[in-house]
Amino acid sequence: MAQKLARAGNFSKSCQAVCSDSTPSLGPHTHAKLQAKNPQGSEDFDKTFWPSAVDMNALRQEDDWRRVAEEHFSVDNIREYFARSPPLSVHDADSWRPREHVAFLFSEEDEEFHNLIRKHMVMPFIIGDFFPGHSEEVAGGKYFALVKPNANGAPIPHAGGASADADVRGIVISSTWRRCSASRAVDESSLAVADYLLGQYKNFQQFAGQKDGVIRCAQIVQLLLANHVNDDVSDPLVAVQLDASNAFCSVARQPQFDVLAGMASRPYDDGRVQVDDELPRPRTLDKYWGYFLSM
Repeated sequence: MAQKLARAGNFSKSCQAVCSDSTPSLGPHTHAKLQAKNPQGSEDFDKTFWPSAVDMNALRQEDDWRRVAEEHFSVDNIREYFARSPPLSVHDADSWRPREHVAFLFSEEDEEFHNLIRKHMVMPFIIGDFFPGHSEEVAGGKYFALVKPNANGAPIPHAGGASADADVRGIVISSTWRRCSASRAVDESSLAVADYLLGQYKNFQQFAGQKDGVIRCAQIVQLLLANHVNDDVSDPLVAVQLDASNAFCSVARQPQFDVLAGMASRPYDDGRVQVDDELPRPRTLDKYWGYFLSM
């Protein structure tokens, strides 16, 4: 497998195939552990402030949305996304590989066919336009579990003696078409979101999404800490790394929708934010309400 990946040009995956010691978690308690890592939140949402279908239709008649749809979600950009995908990347639940299968569909000069792919395979994820009852299929993905090594290198305990989420790492492979639409949406909105955060918070620095972002972040931290000796001990300069455990699987969707809608449907921040309070948000995300709703 490593040789096959290397010959295809996917050297990262080839190296991973040789060096990784990850193994599938096939124990009798794997299913229960995956369920524990993916708590099922309530879907009884407060929709008081949600935009209506009429609101979204009006937004998509605006010049800004038309420009975004024509430029960022053009056939050329979609073709480029699939053409630049890593070779032999993992196929999704429907067995689509982005480069070997989908990019091949764009190899012929068939404008009508390519526009059909754009209209029926990519854009529905952006505007949330799916047949009733199909949302679960498009929002989900292929889910499997790997054995998760302990942080301190200690042997992994037997499944019967481990806690429900101690030794399993869940991996989701979502739809190839969904990944394309999300990538194009991020490409369109990332600069506007970064500008919004930089304008809202004077101490905000963003490195994600930048070329050599990790190196830049390390250099900034080193510069800050170089002046550590000159700081007031009562108000010291510190570098803090924050990480959220099981963050993706623990997203609270009601607050997410409240932020996207720009209004609070419940109290937040220990009561400092009350119901009906306006919530700050980058307005560029308004156009992607359908994507979040369908996910």
